[in-house]
Amino acid sequence: MRDRRPSWLHRLNAPVFSDSTSDAFFIRGQYASLTFSALIALMVSAAAAFLIARQILIPIKRLEAGAKTLASGDYSLRIHKDRTDELGELIAHYNVLAETLARTSQAERGWISNTSHELQTPLAVLRAQIEALQDGVRQPNAETLAEMHAAQMRLSRLVQDLKILTYSREPELVADMGREDLVEIAREAVETARPTLEAAGIEIECVFPETLPLGCDRLRIGQVIDNLLQNAARYTDAPGKVRLAIQRKDGFAQVSIDDTPPTAPNDVLPRLFDRFYRAEGSRSRALGGSGLGLSVCKAIVEAQGGIITAAASDMGGLNVTLTLPERRP
Repeated sequence: MRDRRPSWLHRLNAPVFSDSTSDAFFIRGQYASLTFSALIALMVSAAAAFLIARQILIPIKRLEAGAKTLASGDYSLRIHKDRTDELGELIAHYNVLAETLARTSQAERGWISNTSHELQTPLAVLRAQIEALQDGVRQPNAETLAEMHAAQMRLSRLVQDLKILTYSREPELVADMGREDLVEIAREAVETARPTLEAAGIEIECVFPETLPLGCDRLRIGQVIDNLLQNAARYTDAPGKVRLAIQRKDGFAQVSIDDTPPTAPNDVLPRLFDRFYRAEGSRSRALGGSGLGLSVCKAIVEAQGGIITAAASDMGGLNVTLTLPERRP
């Protein structure tokens, strides 16, 4: 039967079978080329994936090893930062964390060592006095009892200071907040410190406004001012002078305490608020200080949203200024 389909339809139909040997060879060649190309592409992709994975896994494994080292208590390991991508930033953050933990650990060891040393001194005095009384070397007279009482009071002050510093970041440190008159608080602190200042040959001058309402913990702020006045009494040569000034400035209350010489060297001023720090190792212990007074002041002031700074005074001695917000946020 004659095929009546149009001639153009014959041209669109590809032959299903080919009897030509050359055509079969060509098709097999194409299949082999495609297979070979696919294998090459697969190997190249696998090699590229391996290299990329290696570039990612190596820093991750370093970070994993570093995290295990930190967890074990060893903060000395640092990871070399050789990249600038997100993993590089993570490595930089790890190194900062390790450095911070190392400094914190060192500060903790120093804190424990200094605390033990400070506690040991009054305890040793009390022990020596008690043993002398037991052996009959000393008599329980007024002088002996006064020395024992002084050692006991020093120990009590030290324990109280340690307690305040322990709770320096806790809300209990400033639990009794209220609207108080800062001038009245300062006057009470001055009257408390006046006998000590006069006995040391130091005159005190007060520069106060009539009143300055302030949202604060009355007991704690009074303690700060008293500590600063007692500090000035210890470290100001007689005859000397202390000036206590209060002023309002841009929504803040400023309390400044200046004294006459001597003063601390400029290079140690930033460290005066460090725990147990002494510009001269012989001064505080000889005069009954624990090296925690200014640290306690800083802890209280910062807990109430303020700042405290130390600088050279225009009177030739030391200036300590605490700045408190009139209203806490």
